[in-house]
Amino acid sequence: MFEQFPNLWTPVLPVVAIDKNPMAAEIAGEKIVLFRDNDDRWHALLDRCPHRGAALSLGDVTPEGELRCGYHGWRYNGSGACTRVPMNELNAAALGKISAVALPTRFIGGCVWIYTSTVAMSADEAAALPDPLLPATMQGEPSHYACYTQEWNAHWTRSLENFIDFTHPPYLHKGTIGGWLHKHAESGAISYITNEETEYGLHMKTGLGPNEMSFPVDWYKPNMTELHFGSTPYKALHVFCIPVNDTHTRVMNVRMVPSEDHVQAGIEHSQNSDRLVLDEDRHIVESQQGCVLSNPDEISVPGDSPSILFRKWYKELLAGV
Repeated sequence: MFEQFPNLWTPVLPVVAIDKNPMAAEIAGEKIVLFRDNDDRWHALLDRCPHRGAALSLGDVTPEGELRCGYHGWRYNGSGACTRVPMNELNAAALGKISAVALPTRFIGGCVWIYTSTVAMSADEAAALPDPLLPATMQGEPSHYACYTQEWNAHWTRSLENFIDFTHPPYLHKGTIGGWLHKHAESGAISYITNEETEYGLHMKTGLGPNEMSFPVDWYKPNMTELHFGSTPYKALHVFCIPVNDTHTRVMNVRMVPSEDHVQAGIEHSQNSDRLVLDEDRHIVESQQGCVLSNPDEISVPGDSPSILFRKWYKELLAGV
């Protein structure tokens, strides 16, 4: 499972978008189910009952906080262990051999995250996993984040590459955020880009000259870009490109806000401002075919240096390097 996105942490959905309990979702082509127990803890299982393969998301959550299959009523706790098989008399040993596949789960930055393990993990192994490497601006109180999502008909790598591409704003966004750059690009300005490979991914700076490296951007493996629009935590924009399947990506903008009372205002801000820019990006990215490695004849130039490094990492990921 998760062969095309193996052993990585990724957000799935903002909590405010999870309007059912349980809730079906898809990550990297795998159907999963999210559910919340009686202690308000989120869990994720592969969305199939080991009995007859029915979707667990079609069931319900019991008063005890367990996920009950809607077909025959088999129950599972957050670690995937089967706790009851109705209308059958099974001893503890027999019951202990039945389990759904559980996925390590975290609640970070207003979102439910999963770890895309390629093998089933025990509860102890899942708990021992290190948390994803994230900036301080993504490590605040989880309920103090405003999230805005769009669904794109594109591979997640095409979407991610768009957000580490510094030479498209003067043209694609000339009517919005890139207008001031357009005249410079047309008059012969050169984009200077520096790339520093880090433990978390890549730290980049860009400018219109070697002494004007004014805009920093960070890529956090595998699928988050942090854009810095100011010095306070509330000025950082985190853009996630969440793989739904080979042809669909959930693009999600996440911002820290001062308190839970500011979340709705933050969402409305994104709907009114981020949406315009993302719509421009989406229109172009959806025209690209396959993943970033699909066409070896694509031509790269010096201004594509962040993309070149990202493509190298992705190729190594798929090769198991």
